[in-house]
Amino acid sequence: MHSFKEAVLKAIGEYNHYRSPEATVKLIEIGKDKLVMDFEGSFCKTCGAYDYLEDFIYELQRFIEVEMEILRFENYAPEKIRVEYVVKHKTNQR
Repeated sequence: MHSFKEAVLKAIGEYNHYRSPEATVKLIEIGKDKLVMDFEGSFCKTCGAYDYLEDFIYELQRFIEVEMEILRFENYAPEKIRVEYVVKHKTNQR
């Protein structure tokens, strides 16, 4: 059983392990019903950057039962995207 924060940190580790150097993610803010992450990298041009943002949701779902979606994202520098996810439902089990 993982807390939400523990699951997020595990998902970050897995995400970065399998997607670096094309994309890496780091935690900016975690709240009751939101998660803010920074993604950085060249991103695979054939996949599209949005796919990398969605992939984090799937990575997190490996560790905790969660329903969330991308609320907004912003390119704030070259090859850097800040993403805000809205958490609709979560349980501390998986």
